[in-house]
This record gives sequence, C-alpha cells and structure tokens, in this order.
Amino acid sequence: MSWMSKRRQKGYNAERELVNKLKELNIWATRIPVSGIGQPLPDVIAITQGILHGFEIKVSSKPSRTYYRKSFDNIVAWLNAMLKEKIRAIAWLAVKFRGKKWRFYIITNDTHKVKAEINSGYTLAQLIGRIKHYQE
Repeated sequence: MSWMSKRRQKGYNAERELVNKLKELNIWATRIPVSGIGQPLPDVIAITQGILHGFEIKVSSKPSRTYYRKSFDNIVAWLNAMLKEKIRAIAWLAVKFRGKKWRFYIITNDTHKVKAEINSGYTLAQLIGRIKHYQE
C-alpha cells in the first residue's frame, strides 16, 4: 500500500469512527464520500436540534498541529452556502490524535488557522453536550 493510500485509509477510518460514535449517542450522522473531488462538502454531517453540523476530519500522529485555511476551505465554503440559504449550520474541524483522542474546533468564515492540540478544543463529550443542547 502506498503512503497516500495509507493516509486516505486513516482518514476514512476516522470518519467512520466519528459517525459510529455519534450514532451510538442517537445522533443522526453519515459520511459524505467526496474527499479529493473539490466539492465544498464536509467529510461527515450530523443533524441535531434542526442544525446541520459539518465535520472536516483530520488525523494527527503529533500532539500539536496547525491547520491552515487551505486544508479546511471546503468546510468554510459549505458553511457559507448553508448560511446563504438560511440553513442553520455549524462547521467543525475534528482532529483524531494518536491514542484515539478526539478534539473539535468550531470553524467560521473568519477562521484562517487552527492550532490543534491534544489537550485543547472540545472533547467528544463536550461536543455532544454542545450539539445536543444547542441554544441560540
């Protein structure tokens, strides 16, 4: 298996894992298998409280990594399209660190980089609490 296909496999596995974790908690979620085709869509989408949650999934073997806008511009384009159509939506950068630890960061149109660290951002439990009980 080439380096690139190993990388894609890790991303696919992380996407599936997040979908399964959300479904186990009775949150509707699905993968959107369009990575690499240039469409402004998230890797995973979930729906709670009438709000679409789009997740751009990243996998990191390091405990700290900076992601720049170019690596999550599809999720920003998706968010802008949803908001333009008056669809309630939140965009997330979801980072799975080595050791199965997830961290989640809200992405807005003003986000140009995210410093993802193994001990910063929302944990999975915090994410679930936030999206299940979202108040505007």
